[in-house]
Amino acid sequence: MVAVGFATVMKPAVMIGTEDRIMNRWAHFAKKYSFLPLIGGGSTKIQPVYVVDVASAIIAALKDDGSSMGNVYELGGPEIYTVHELAELMYETIREWPRYVNVPLPIAKLIIRWFQAIAMPREILLKKVPFPLPNPDIFNLDQIHAFATDTVVSENALTFMDLGVVPHKLKGYPVEYLIQYRKGGPQFGSTVSEKVNPDSYP
Repeated sequence: MVAVGFATVMKPAVMIGTEDRIMNRWAHFAKKYSFLPLIGGGSTKIQPVYVVDVASAIIAALKDDGSSMGNVYELGGPEIYTVHELAELMYETIREWPRYVNVPLPIAKLIIRWFQAIAMPREILLKKVPFPLPNPDIFNLDQIHAFATDTVVSENALTFMDLGVVPHKLKGYPVEYLIQYRKGGPQFGSTVSEKVNPDSYP
């Protein structure tokens, strides 16, 4: 957003939503290969944010009295997760038993560089090995670098609160799009956000 030469900068954390590039890809990979690779054990800390909240922050900045112009906002969700904890939330939502393969960071980088150096097309290689190869959509050098360093909102940064926006927690409606990956389909069982009253049991 630019006005009178001043830019309002929004720096969102990893965004979660219907067409996101993290939990969707994790769920697809886990369903296809029955495991999920965790770079460095999944100990890296991230602060994922619901994409709708980012949109709300942009709208709030557009509608304010100009006080946001020239400011930089770090938009992170209300909770900090490790990559492993976020993967657990994904598995919980799709109702699959968590299975992980821990990939040390140096090994992960070697694997990717090996893929990049291969001369033959990947489709040919897939037919020559007796085991599933990692999907580049989730197992690529950019993601390895991203998950090698903690990315959380800075202590003194301007945030959602400075724009009058309260971000949602991820567990519940923001990740219910993942129910499409359930073995029995989207209608298999109740959704995460549903509350079951014990008195309703027969």
